[in-house]
Amino acid sequence: MAKSKRRRKKRRNIKIGRLLLVMSIPVFMLYGLFSAVRWAFNLLHTPAQLPQAEQQQQSVVEAGYQSACAAEDLAKLSRFGIDVSQFQKAIDWQSVKEAGTEYAFIRVGARGYVTGEIYEDETFVENLNGAKSVGLDVGVYFFSQAVTEQEVIEEADYVLAKLQGTPLELPIVYDFELPGDADARGHNLSNEELILQANRFLEYIEQNGYRGMLYANPQLYPIYESAGLTERWPIWYAEYETESPKYCDLEIWQYSDTGEIPGIDDHHVDLNLMRTDFLSQ
Repeated sequence: MAKSKRRRKKRRNIKIGRLLLVMSIPVFMLYGLFSAVRWAFNLLHTPAQLPQAEQQQQSVVEAGYQSACAAEDLAKLSRFGIDVSQFQKAIDWQSVKEAGTEYAFIRVGARGYVTGEIYEDETFVENLNGAKSVGLDVGVYFFSQAVTEQEVIEEADYVLAKLQGTPLELPIVYDFELPGDADARGHNLSNEELILQANRFLEYIEQNGYRGMLYANPQLYPIYESAGLTERWPIWYAEYETESPKYCDLEIWQYSDTGEIPGIDDHHVDLNLMRTDFLSQ
């Protein structure tokens, strides 16, 4: 009787072993198929490239800046990057990096021109994580429409709360732009108020452990320059459709707001050139 039980148990174990073997065959086949597909994709995949028109524009812009500014005023503007917000919608960050992008500034949020309400950029978290995941250097910016010192501190606090201590390779940028709409809250701010608010935002950011940066354009640069802010803070300057900006000794030049690069399909994107030595300063 004992021998009979052992034989039955042995036959049962053999059947179970055969069943497990049969069940494992599809698993190995699927794994093999997946590996083959992945191998083929890697073999055929062509890294994204910056369109030829953008490459030419980038080189012309860089050459124009160098010819317009004294050599001692700059460390060559050659690091290529972008800045993005919810207007660019979904971004393929791997393709963006493969196109030659080295860094990105991500919009955290903004204050409404008329309402004065602060709102988060819909793609802030997604873009922050996406840019970091592919190894880009990352900074952030807030589009300000503050009209008082209290409001500008509120904006700085908002940015810090959204970051929650996230380390950044690049600064937090104060981006105030003069509104063209006569009904906008910031339409009649004095130069003194513009200077005070920019300085206060950046001081507050610095006091909380981050590096600050000032965004300017041809309207605002001379206002900030008159108060020494362009000497005190790194400058990200925007001027388009020119081979050389009006001002030299810039940390970053935003030279186009109509750029097109792989990975961003739904909207134009701002293009920037950064000093090669900026991160080491």
